[in-house]
Amino acid sequence: MKKLILSLFLSLFAVSAIGSTVFASPEVNEASKEILPKIESISNNSDYIDLIDINELPEGAPVINFDTVEDFEQAIKELENEDTELNLYEDTESSSLSTPLITTMATSSTTDRLEVWVKPSLNPIKSATQPVTVTVDLSYRYNGSGSSKTFSSITGVSSFSLAFPTTWVQTGYSSFFYNFNKGVTIELLGYNRLGIVIGEQPIGAQVKDEITFSYALGGSKTLFEK
Repeated sequence: MKKLILSLFLSLFAVSAIGSTVFASPEVNEASKEILPKIESISNNSDYIDLIDINELPEGAPVINFDTVEDFEQAIKELENEDTELNLYEDTESSSLSTPLITTMATSSTTDRLEVWVKPSLNPIKSATQPVTVTVDLSYRYNGSGSSKTFSSITGVSSFSLAFPTTWVQTGYSSFFYNFNKGVTIELLGYNRLGIVIGEQPIGAQVKDEITFSYALGGSKTLFEK
């Protein structure tokens, strides 16, 4: 008799659990139907974020939460405004920099490994994804030696990060010389990957990022983002 009662109890519990799942699923799906199109619209209208399959996120990728789609959209707008302000500063600064010198002197090649400390951001998305430091391999040709050494050309720039979080991916770079080719400013172009939960809807995303720093020949190889 006890076995029969226990069997009936377990059967009722199983039906109850299944019923809860069945009734809960449509609610989650309905929420997704409302939220996902809004998220996709924000992504399509922004150059700073791309949606990806959440299963493509690397292990240990950061995850941030937003209560509403509006909170998420505001964070994207703030990210765009922050980047615009930085570009205005860089454009103003670059006006005083020199252009590369044309020379026929013999050149040599080398690669310097640099450690760049990334400037912290107050933006919730950027602050969650940007690594503390980025390691940069700067390959270049140069003329002269000692204090007379000058850049001739930049032949390659690659970067990676072992600092948390480790989702930085470089996609390109730009460079320009200053101080009569004794220094170079590098702008790394790339993105960071992260998980985002809006309400109860998880998504994967790639967030555009830029890391700008200057390096002078003969100077420190530990640098700070501008």
